[in-house]
Amino acid sequence: MALFLLNCLNYIDRLLFSVAQEMIKVDLHLSDFQLGLIGGPAFAILYTVFSFPIARAADRGRRVGIIAISLTLWSAMTAFCGIAANFVQMLVGRAAVSIGEAGCTPASHSLISDAFPAQRRTTAIAIFAVAGPFGAIVAAVGGGALIAAYEWRTAFLICGMAGIVMALLFRATVPEPLRSEPRPHHTASFIDTGRQLLARRSFALVAVAGGVAGIGSYANQQYMVSFLMRGHGLSLANASALMGLVIGGVGIVFTLLGGPMMDLGARRYPRIKAWLPSFGLLWCGALYAFAFQIPTVGLAVALMVLGSMGQHFYMPAMYAHGQDVAPPHMRAMASAVIIATSSILGYGLGPPLIGLASDILGESARVSAGISLAECAKRAVAACEAASAQGLRLSLSLGSCFFILAAGLFALASRWVVSDVHDHDRH
Repeated sequence: MALFLLNCLNYIDRLLFSVAQEMIKVDLHLSDFQLGLIGGPAFAILYTVFSFPIARAADRGRRVGIIAISLTLWSAMTAFCGIAANFVQMLVGRAAVSIGEAGCTPASHSLISDAFPAQRRTTAIAIFAVAGPFGAIVAAVGGGALIAAYEWRTAFLICGMAGIVMALLFRATVPEPLRSEPRPHHTASFIDTGRQLLARRSFALVAVAGGVAGIGSYANQQYMVSFLMRGHGLSLANASALMGLVIGGVGIVFTLLGGPMMDLGARRYPRIKAWLPSFGLLWCGALYAFAFQIPTVGLAVALMVLGSMGQHFYMPAMYAHGQDVAPPHMRAMASAVIIATSSILGYGLGPPLIGLASDILGESARVSAGISLAECAKRAVAACEAASAQGLRLSLSLGSCFFILAAGLFALASRWVVSDVHDHDRH
């Protein structure tokens, strides 16, 4: 429960920027591309860089202390984002948040792997992972209401202070569990550990597939509220509540279903951890691409809900496969490799790529409408707002193609899923 709540706060702090970004865009005078840089590379680069040494420390040291320090750091930096006055300060604040969050998942996965046997591990990791969509609901509904009632800066400050309190409670109440196997006297080097993990072809393909799926997933996560506000004229509170339904509500149900389905199904269908995510990503990519082009808000949201049903199988399968093929003293590193790939491809490319495409396509629509940039800067012109909405619609539809590409990579990984797990068991 403690790890679930901690991971929930992880996603609340991460998604709060997405919920507030239309207000932040106006207050700090930002473009969609700048929003993408703050939500993407600013988070991804340091998150990736620090995930490896922190995971290495978690494989060799006390994981509860590492998690508590990480939570304190990212919460303090979330509060700092609430006082950011310009693009650079917000960029630095979000980058610092990522350093703290880099310590959450690898150490948590290592704790879970020591507490549960292999045949129940996917279910346990799915329960931990469902904190993500649960946090999305809290960030979307609670954060949206808080921002609407007060302002976005207040929401960041409140979340930051709550995290610091939770870090103190976590450190004081959660004991360090015994490891399932003793740590070796001579641990492999950082490079040797990465080489051993990536030598398993299914692990490498699943990690890359998760990163490619993340391009579409993290872009949708960042721009969905903006899309509903610009494209369908919804208020912040209504748009964020619908995002909570699409990403959070559906995510909770299907993440929790996916773990047991894969654990139970693996007895008869040993490749299910690759095939089920593959089918789900193919399904969600196609439906999302259509949803962003539908002019009716009800039908668009319905298609996004249906698409989201297929999106939430790949993450628990991806992390569980990493734990299945990694030796006990490399489990946190296995999670770190997957997180790094997902961060660099998903966070690093998704939001800025979709943001840049939105700016370019929106500019093209503005020029086609015959509205000058000066007119848009001086006053609110309906054609300018329509062009901005059209640019975001098209860019998000194009981004949905990455889900389909990831589906193909998961299908390819299925060729080696069973043999790589058996090879680990023999060793």
